[in-house]
Amino acid sequence: MLRTLDLVKSAVLGAVITIGATAHVSAEPAEPVTPAPQVDTALEQLMADHRCTTTGFPDGSVPVSTLLRNREGQLRVVSLDRGWAAYQGTAPGELVAVCLGPR
Repeated sequence: MLRTLDLVKSAVLGAVITIGATAHVSAEPAEPVTPAPQVDTALEQLMADHRCTTTGFPDGSVPVSTLLRNREGQLRVVSLDRGWAAYQGTAPGELVAVCLGPR
């Protein structure tokens, strides 16, 4: 009986020491989750279909059309002249990309 009581005391003492030793440990706050950027699938599709770029063509290819975003946010494929006018501010719209045309 005395042996059992010593075992119980040891177990309780071990639990108290463990709790005391780990009580100061606190959880680190989680990093804020950054939402994934929204993908404009219509833009991606038009850019692929019309071979467009937002940075120009490194091989010196001359674009034949542009992607233009109107005030409502809709994308349209328009002539290079029309896209350039929007870029210069003489026509409405936002020039999004220059394109080589459909494949």
